[in-house]
Amino acid sequence: MANFPTLSSGAISQYPLVTGSVQNTSVIRFLDGADQRFLSQGRQFRRWQIKLGLLNDAEMDQLEAFFDSQQGAYAPFTFTDPITGLDVPNCRIGVSELITLYQGVDAGSTSLWVMETNA
Repeated sequence: MANFPTLSSGAISQYPLVTGSVQNTSVIRFLDGADQRFLSQGRQFRRWQIKLGLLNDAEMDQLEAFFDSQQGAYAPFTFTDPITGLDVPNCRIGVSELITLYQGVDAGSTSLWVMETNA
């Protein structure tokens, strides 16, 4: 399983770091208009918004190559939680396309979501 790339500084992300957790629910709607909601997963999954700015060309190339090798959001990888430093297996990229902005020579930026999944 692949690992999410680190920056040349050794960091995974830059500040501000947005994190959260998600727990999926399902809804059954009845003919009388009432509905019933229930948890469709037994646990919460974490997600991180990775905002990266002022990246050099090598870091941009590394992120683009990683996104291509993961086939976008389809292949799982191991992500190091920037807060705890622990490895989180079975993560996926939460965006269908990687948008990179080249602002000048050796200065680029991008933003993406990383989501923990079952597999």
